[in-house]
Amino acid sequence: MRTYIFIFATACIAALTACNDKVSNPDIESSSSDQASNHSWIPVSSSEQDSPEWSSSAMSSSAIPAYSSSEPIARDQSSSTELPVSLSSSIEQSSSSAIIETPPEIVLDKDGFATVADVYKSLAPDEKAVFIIRHSEREDDVALETELTANGIQMAQDLGATLKSEEEFSYVTSGFVRTNETANQISKGRGEATSPKLITNYDITGNWFLKISADSLAKQATALGLKGSSIELMARWAYEGGYPETFYEMEPRAQEFMQAVILKNLSKWKRITIMVSHDIFVMPLAVFGSQKNVALKYYEDYHWINYIAGLAIIVDAQNNLRYIPVKGAESGVIDYLALYMAEHKIYTK
Repeated sequence: MRTYIFIFATACIAALTACNDKVSNPDIESSSSDQASNHSWIPVSSSEQDSPEWSSSAMSSSAIPAYSSSEPIARDQSSSTELPVSLSSSIEQSSSSAIIETPPEIVLDKDGFATVADVYKSLAPDEKAVFIIRHSEREDDVALETELTANGIQMAQDLGATLKSEEEFSYVTSGFVRTNETANQISKGRGEATSPKLITNYDITGNWFLKISADSLAKQATALGLKGSSIELMARWAYEGGYPETFYEMEPRAQEFMQAVILKNLSKWKRITIMVSHDIFVMPLAVFGSQKNVALKYYEDYHWINYIAGLAIIVDAQNNLRYIPVKGAESGVIDYLALYMAEHKIYTK
């Protein structure tokens, strides 16, 4: 019976995507121009294609506790529940009997994401971090002026509340209203006295990985017979490669971004930078930074990058980079199959 229901639900989703309806044919935003194709990149150690909107109740905005985890990086690949995060901090005693608190470790959930708060609190004093995240939940439109929903405002403020500290952050956005609002609301949640000075960066508007305009992605997916439209096309490219007429090769293009944008500008930014972009840009970075271990294979699991989720780029004093996929809400993914089944009251036993 469960298999029949799953097949039925899957068939429904395929039918809905073919009809270009709200469930799985995303709205597309394009920037003014595609990016250059020269790949000048360095080795590192170790869109807007906005997804369809769902009701605020379906998108949890509960604040993430400010955990201090002492567990090693790990991910539960067999359980359907998130790994527990230890609330105890590791301590070590020096030869002089002084108690020294070690930096907390990071725990990844079953989908491969850590909380932004855990990563922030784990940083060494000489490390810098850039958190590249998708904007918070927006209204049902993809125009430049589209604003956040009330739920989206609360989500961003809740994330900010987990990042309270005395230090100042830098905020970099794509210049869209919703990315600007997300940055401002995170700042407000942190308790910052004044609205931050936003830095606009046009490399993160959405077309960094594309050889075609973002507006053309859905047409390309239709021509290829992909029922999951642009989302399926991007997921297949990110995990399996191919489609050279549509996308740049993901790894060298991501490495180029690290050099041309992150390392080039890092000295101008504060120790912590919140960079707010769009899913068409953030999703490939999360796949790249996790070495394809995050659960965003839409063509298999109907997962897509969630609001205020993305990738933490951590840079040490020698400019070595390491990456951790991060989530600012309860989950780093939107599970479209689960949402569809809940919306249509399809239950399994």
